[in-house]
Amino acid sequence: MTGVDSRLLAERVIAVTGASRGIGWAIAELLHRSGARVFAGARQRPEFPGTGITATVLDVASESSVQAFAEMAAGAGVDTLVNNAGIGVFAPLEQATVEDFRRIFDTNVLGTLLATKWFIPEFKRRHQRGLPSHLVNVTSDVSARTFAGGAIYAASKHAQRALTQTAAREGERYGLRVTEVRPGMTDTHFNARIPGSPQRAGHLQPQDVARAVLHALAAPPHVRVDEIVVHPAVQAVEY
Repeated sequence: MTGVDSRLLAERVIAVTGASRGIGWAIAELLHRSGARVFAGARQRPEFPGTGITATVLDVASESSVQAFAEMAAGAGVDTLVNNAGIGVFAPLEQATVEDFRRIFDTNVLGTLLATKWFIPEFKRRHQRGLPSHLVNVTSDVSARTFAGGAIYAASKHAQRALTQTAAREGERYGLRVTEVRPGMTDTHFNARIPGSPQRAGHLQPQDVARAVLHALAAPPHVRVDEIVVHPAVQAVEY
């Protein structure tokens, strides 16, 4: 990717969850190249050789792990959290299992809740000093629709959307801007896929989603980007 302004996010300190590969990795890398100091966490420690990105092991379903991550970022003056961690399992309703439900909701919903909860104290401290803060939740275009075979996954994304909108309402009191980024079909490792297969030609790339996050974070102080929906041109138009 070329044309990145390394001063765009200068002085910003940003934490990114689910950053070991795919969309999360691309977000962390792009924000770093745009001038931000980045803390990247994932269950498998992310690797960003030679970048200066602070990478750490993070389990978003573990409150103690999330608390430690938040406190580390707060020590550096974090102003932004990007909740990106997410998983998916897809099957008809009659094949849904309790194990799949718990695994998806623990990561997608509980993970978003815990990370947001533990970063809020620092965001409130920033507000007391007259400084803004930003929360970005990377969800999915199915946070406002459903599809056959995606009951648990879509339900988790609807729940993330509810958490996002609640955070926006509550955050008005302490200067928090909140953005939901809702990608459509994206060519990543998601759901044990191997990127680059012919059947996903034309799908979004992780860098496309990363650019959407950057767009929201780089908005001027008088602008609040509430949500961004980004689809590949090959995906059918649906709302």
